[in-house]
Amino acid sequence: MRVIELSDTPAGAYCGRLLAGMGAAVTMIEPPEGSGLRRKGPFRLDTPDIEGGASHLHLNRRKRSLRLDLRTGAGRRLLESQLASADVLVIDTDRRQWSELGIDPGAFRRRHRQLHLCTITPYGLEGPKSEWLGSELTLYAAGGYLGIGGEPDREPVKAWGEQGHLQAGLHAALGVVAALQDGADGDQCAGQSVDTAVCDALAFLLGGGYQHAWFFDHDPVRNGARLVGFGPGHLYPSTIRPCADGWVHAHCNNRYPEAMAVLFDEPRLAEPVLLAELMGRADDVDELMAPTLTQTPRREMVQRAQEMRIPFTEVLAPSEVMSDIDGHHASREFWQSTPHPGDGVYLAPGPAVRFGKTGWADGSAPRLGQDNERLGSRAELARWRRAGVA
Repeated sequence: MRVIELSDTPAGAYCGRLLAGMGAAVTMIEPPEGSGLRRKGPFRLDTPDIEGGASHLHLNRRKRSLRLDLRTGAGRRLLESQLASADVLVIDTDRRQWSELGIDPGAFRRRHRQLHLCTITPYGLEGPKSEWLGSELTLYAAGGYLGIGGEPDREPVKAWGEQGHLQAGLHAALGVVAALQDGADGDQCAGQSVDTAVCDALAFLLGGGYQHAWFFDHDPVRNGARLVGFGPGHLYPSTIRPCADGWVHAHCNNRYPEAMAVLFDEPRLAEPVLLAELMGRADDVDELMAPTLTQTPRREMVQRAQEMRIPFTEVLAPSEVMSDIDGHHASREFWQSTPHPGDGVYLAPGPAVRFGKTGWADGSAPRLGQDNERLGSRAELARWRRAGVA
C-alpha cells in the first residue's frame, strides 16, 4: 500500500508512522522549510536541528520525504502525480491553509477514485464546530478529559505531551486499515473518506467517565491520585503512594480485596466495615498502608504484591524505563539503537504492536527532501528542477 502524508502535527505523523510500521510505503510531502514537526524538540544539546529533533526522529521513522512547494502550480501538479498511484492520503494540515496550498479533499477524491482520504482536524469536517481551531490543551478540555485530572479543590491538570493528537493518529490509522480491508472485500475502485476529529478521539478515550455519568446520574470528579469520583462502596486502593525509595501504584485484587491485610500485615484492612466502604474510607486505607510502604523499597514492595496476585507496580522515570534493568523490553526487542543524523546513535522506541505472522517494519527518519530524486522519473526530475524543488 502506498500512503501520501500531508501532516504538520503529531496526529498525522503518528498515523503515518503506524501505517509505515505495518508495511505501507509512506511518503511525506513537506514544504520547502520542512514540516512543523521537524521544529519540535527536544533537540540534542538544546540545539535546534530540523533533522535531529526527537519528535521527527520518532514519528517519521521509515518514511520517505518529498520537498514540494504546494503554493506553486508546479508543486501541486507534482502532488497530483503522486496521488495518481497512491492508495491513501492522510491530511492534518491546518484548514486555514488548504486554499493557499490547493488542498481540496473532495476534488482529490473525484480525480483519484481509488484514493482513501483520511483527514484529521480538531472537530471533524462536519458539524457546528467543524471550522473551529483547537490546540492540544483546548481539545483536551472540549473532549472532557481535562476535567478529571488533578486535585478536586484545584485547577485541572493535563497529562504530559500530546496524548490527544497521538490518540487521534491511532484512530485515523485504524480507520485507514478498516477502509483498506473493506475495499479488499468489496469495490476496490472506490476509496473512502476517513474523517477523524481530535476532540472525538479524546471523548472516546474518556468512555468510562460517560458511563459513570449515565449509570450514577452525576459526573465523575477530580480525585487527585485516586480513581475519579466513584461512590464510597467502590474498591480501593487504586492510587499512587510513596514508599522508601520512590512511588508505587497500589491496586487491590478486585476479587479478594482482603488480601491487602496479608500483604501489609495489617488485620484492620480486612475488617468488614472497612471492606464495605473502601473508597469512602480511602484516607484510612492510605494510613494503614503507610508504615510498610515508607519502610520498604518500591521494587521489593511490588515483588511481594505480585507474588500474592495483587497488581502493584513501580512508578518509573523515563530514564529508568530505558535502562530496562529487568530485561523485559530487551526480550521483546523494543528499544532499538538507531543512527542519529548528527553523530552517534540514539535509542528509539520499537514496534507499537507485534504480529504473529508478519513483522514490524522500522528504519530511520528521512532527511528533508531526500527522496525527491530517487522517486522521480527523469522527465519528472526535469520539471522538479525547473520548479526549484529537486
